[in-house]
Amino acid sequence: MILRRLTDAFRKQDWFTVFIETLIVVLGVFLGLQANNWNAARRDRIEAEASRERLIADLRADLDAFAVRRQWYEEVLEAALRVDDALQSDPPETVDETWRFVRDSWIASGEWPFAPSAQIYKELQNAGDLDLIASGTMQRRLRDYYEDSASEIEISLTFRSPYADLVRQLIEGRVGMHIADCLSAASLEPSLPGTNPTTFYKDCPPPEDFAFVTRSAASLRESAALRSQLNARLNNLSGLRSLLEYLDRQAASLVSDLETAR
Repeated sequence: MILRRLTDAFRKQDWFTVFIETLIVVLGVFLGLQANNWNAARRDRIEAEASRERLIADLRADLDAFAVRRQWYEEVLEAALRVDDALQSDPPETVDETWRFVRDSWIASGEWPFAPSAQIYKELQNAGDLDLIASGTMQRRLRDYYEDSASEIEISLTFRSPYADLVRQLIEGRVGMHIADCLSAASLEPSLPGTNPTTFYKDCPPPEDFAFVTRSAASLRESAALRSQLNARLNNLSGLRSLLEYLDRQAASLVSDLETAR
């Protein structure tokens, strides 16, 4: 219809009509493109908000997991410090002191791997959707958290602590089985996300045949290697505690900034 009117206007040299019809065509095309742009921008905003919410939920889950790990590793560190004190003191004299020393030696060897949950981040990265929710600065911070920090965690936890291997060699097998069964049963529920356990390692009674415990305590105290391995373990646990605190601050800061950017 418009083309016919334009053709007639050209034939009649009606330049005013040609101008008006051309303007209508150009305006129609412009408005159509603008409407497409508006719709695309609206879809991007909706997708960005959904992606941001998923990423925030992932970071909040990390905060819960870090809180649990920090509590657990704090108890492991406290046990290691008690072992350090015991090795610098006279041999334990009572049943309770002997059992506490062996039990703490075992607890101090505990390891519980952790890492940020990078699933949502990887999905957004692979789909090229990080630009929807994060500027260049925020993207660098996310990369630091999900990639650089993850590499640091991997380095810290790649190799099993030599202290753990040595302790498991020095403690009688029956005692180790008893402690593992007792402590793992006491630690199941507090590991659930969102919980704030008072303690992971509840009271664990000694095995009935205490002679195994006595021999284990003697082996631990007589080991020349245990002292140096314990020193390394204390340094490792201190580093893990600092790393968890750093990750916790990173995750909390990212949650705050992503929520502010809504």
